[in-house]
Amino acid sequence: MSPDCFRSPGACESDQWCQLEDRESWAETDNTTRGRCVSYQQLCHSCTRAASDPSSAMGLPVQSKTLLAALSVATPSRSFLSVEDTSPTFGQYLERPTLCASGLVCTGGLIPTVPATCVLERPVGGVDTPAVVQVTSALLLDYGQRWLRMGARTAYDARVGAGLDDQLPQGASREDIHAAVNTIFSVLWPTHLLGPWPGDMQLSNAGPDAPLCCNWNNYTDSLSSFQSERQGASWRNPMHPANRKTGNAPPCVWCEWDGAYNDENPTIWSTLHALTFNLPDEISEAQYSVLRSVPVFLRQHLSCSLCRSHIKEHLIDLGVPTSRRGIDWAYYFWRAHNFVNEQSEVTRCGSMDCQWGSWNSPADATLCSGVYRYPWFMDWSVANKMWMHTPRH
Repeated sequence: MSPDCFRSPGACESDQWCQLEDRESWAETDNTTRGRCVSYQQLCHSCTRAASDPSSAMGLPVQSKTLLAALSVATPSRSFLSVEDTSPTFGQYLERPTLCASGLVCTGGLIPTVPATCVLERPVGGVDTPAVVQVTSALLLDYGQRWLRMGARTAYDARVGAGLDDQLPQGASREDIHAAVNTIFSVLWPTHLLGPWPGDMQLSNAGPDAPLCCNWNNYTDSLSSFQSERQGASWRNPMHPANRKTGNAPPCVWCEWDGAYNDENPTIWSTLHALTFNLPDEISEAQYSVLRSVPVFLRQHLSCSLCRSHIKEHLIDLGVPTSRRGIDWAYYFWRAHNFVNEQSEVTRCGSMDCQWGSWNSPADATLCSGVYRYPWFMDWSVANKMWMHTPRH
């Protein structure tokens, strides 16, 4: 029989936690609160979001109504969690929280296609993935170069010999795209952090800051043999992106294909996090209008046609906020990014070798089903510290 860890704190094993249960009793000698030792859930097991769920701190809908509080104990072994006494009627389930083991994090109800599950958390805080991103004007303006090249032609319109100046638009003129991008950046620019908006961005197609074309010899010669053998300019390594030999291929432009940067998508996410995590507590009507338009803008102008086709599912169907609170917009794009990471080819296969994303499924359709090569879930508290200049509590 499990020991009563409420009356004897520290009685649980190192791989267990103490779950508190309350019951009503008129007998003075009864113990109305008791604790039982419960094993932590392992990888891919079901779980319940703990009381540190971001929604409870942000005034958003709480993921689980069964949790009342989380109380730390002096022993190094575990924490207490209370269970609400729901007094279920016959035929109902008694819900109890389940917690993930060390090194795992619970997705909760955040990912539409995945039930609350214990998963590996995407690590940050190393040399390649700093725990805090230094948001600077130079960084955001560099991100802006990727946005200026959006709205590209498709692979079927590839032109041999095209250079940096030869990108053609798709559905909108380059001038209109540039004007829209500058509006997004100028309205959402964190003036309290970086000072006034420095002025409209222009493409850097010449000079020392000009990128290389992904098919030029002076670019391909710069790749390590590891990168060259694994998709060249398309290679991505989420765990160690900055490693010179095995990390991400350096930035370049697909000049003869769609005219976009090879790192457009991850940079767009970084831009959205840098801008929304540093919004004011109460956003202006101009900021609200721009934020509401971003999912539709991406749906039209992302250079990756497959990515465009998923914008409705991954962003719009999540429910574009109607809130004037900056933190709600940071939460929205953080949640959407986790949703996208859960389904990406890089997360599941480590590359695009499993062929998800092509219009035909691979011969072995189960090759990537339920498989995650890289940890993909970033907890709210981690993202908050990583992107927010002044963390909110």
